[in-house]
Amino acid sequence: MRVFLFLQLISLIIFVYIMYFVPSNLYLFSVIATFLIVNTVGITYYVFRMWGKELVNATKQIKLLYFSLLVVAVVGLGFLFANLFNMWIDRYPIDTLSNFLNALLVVSTFLLVSFGVSYVALKRELERQVIEYKKLNEAQMKLRMQVFRYKTNPHFLFNSMSTAVSMIDLGESNDKLREYLINLSELFRAVLEAPEVWTLKDEISLVKKYLDIQKIRLSNFDYMIDIQPECEGVKIPSLILQPIVENSIIHGVTKSTNSGVITIEAKQTDGFILLSIQDNGKGASEIVKGAGLQMVENLLKTFDKDSELIYETSPGKGTKVFLRWLATR
Repeated sequence: MRVFLFLQLISLIIFVYIMYFVPSNLYLFSVIATFLIVNTVGITYYVFRMWGKELVNATKQIKLLYFSLLVVAVVGLGFLFANLFNMWIDRYPIDTLSNFLNALLVVSTFLLVSFGVSYVALKRELERQVIEYKKLNEAQMKLRMQVFRYKTNPHFLFNSMSTAVSMIDLGESNDKLREYLINLSELFRAVLEAPEVWTLKDEISLVKKYLDIQKIRLSNFDYMIDIQPECEGVKIPSLILQPIVENSIIHGVTKSTNSGVITIEAKQTDGFILLSIQDNGKGASEIVKGAGLQMVENLLKTFDKDSELIYETSPGKGTKVFLRWLATR
């Protein structure tokens, strides 16, 4: 942009020089004038587009200042061209001046029309590329979600079956084992029927099923969920919270000497959803990301490039995971 403005300034200086000092060189003047006209249209469009949003939100003083500058510029150009025209009338025959102005008008009109057609064609091509880019991103996101589900489901199934075997080995009652397997089958049905993207309300409902199953297995375990109503309809990739909750149970709740508690909270702020999953386990000096957590992070970034996944942990204080993504419905 600075290069174009610099060229425009140089052309304006040459233009003024030709007007007053070399008035006989009409051909060179026509070239410079045409260059000025065409580039001024393009640069004016760019400047208005760049500053338009700022002017809408600007104060009255700033708007008055810009308007005053515009009036001064228009009056100055009008005075300049009026002075030039009077000078040419004194130096050139009317026929010569008329032919020159007509030729300049025809050439300038042709170039402006060409500029307009080129702009429209370029804009349509850019819009087409943007649409294709969005479609490609959507296809890529859908593929990554499918891969995530294909990897998560067997992992979850393996852990669930291992839990059932452990309950048998520990001599749990048949009624407790039966309740666990019934709830597990309902959870699997919900997992298999889940779309790639659904609402946070649906995701929390699935997490509740999973936590209820874990409560059957772990007698000293409970959970609390607090989701603000305005967050329930927000979109989120399906099954994305389960690996985090599972990680909190395995590395937090089961290793705690006290009664384990998992707290899930979500609120909306500045157009983003901030969701936290916290356990009261032993914590650690650092987070070790397994395959499940890494998949969650990759999927969240694919869903929303501005999203964040933050871990907070310290020995004796448990672990807290924050998910932040754009609130879309």
